[in-house]
Amino acid sequence: MLAGILITIREGLEAFLVIGILLGYLTKINQKKYFKHVWLGAIGAIVLSVVISFIFQALKISFEGESAELFEIVVAAIAIIILSYMVVWMQKQSKNIKGELQAKVDEALSNNQVWGITILAFVTVIREGIETALFLTALKGEGLLLGSFTGLFIAAIISVLLYKTTIKLNLRKFFMITGWLLIFIAAGLTSHAIHALGELGIIPPIIEKVWSLEWLIPDESLLGKLLHAFIGYESTPSLMQVIAYSAYILIVGKMFMNNSKETT
Repeated sequence: MLAGILITIREGLEAFLVIGILLGYLTKINQKKYFKHVWLGAIGAIVLSVVISFIFQALKISFEGESAELFEIVVAAIAIIILSYMVVWMQKQSKNIKGELQAKVDEALSNNQVWGITILAFVTVIREGIETALFLTALKGEGLLLGSFTGLFIAAIISVLLYKTTIKLNLRKFFMITGWLLIFIAAGLTSHAIHALGELGIIPPIIEKVWSLEWLIPDESLLGKLLHAFIGYESTPSLMQVIAYSAYILIVGKMFMNNSKETT
């Protein structure tokens, strides 16, 4: 549930922030009459995202045994690839995202193609929605859907407060902090995928238990679940899991930090 909340807060905030930028810019140029085009695209994308999420969850339930493991591995791999790309790409684009969105709105209005605003809102929100659906399908645990709706609700409240007040959000810092949180979640997904491949006999664990922290922080304890949600913690990882987890953090983290330096 906690991982679901975290993911949808991040993804929801990204989507709502873009909507806020579009609405704010239309207000600035006295074109509020096009608000409906923004909301039409955003609501359409949210509805489609929910449908896609339920389809993924239904597919997940329909598989059993080894087929279920393989399905989860494939979904996890896709989620890790997309998440890695978006975290690194969004950090690189965060400095210019507001200007780019405003330029696209100007282009749509100047060419009398107001439906371009709807498409812009739809594409932005559906991208976050599909990412979220993939992450929730790849993650294990109870209450993921409840957590996702809770996170989305929190993201909506934060976005409204940002839009209605004079509080300004530093997008670069926002994507920096949430980016690192998602990198750790993705590292945990990578570790889980390696573990699943080991159970199928595809990748040998080499060493079954590098260490055991079950006596200190059991996986089923509240702290264990919190750490698992935020950093992919496992009390008894195999050597291959440790290698995969560490390699992911080092490689993607380095790419992420390099792009962060470019935007400063």
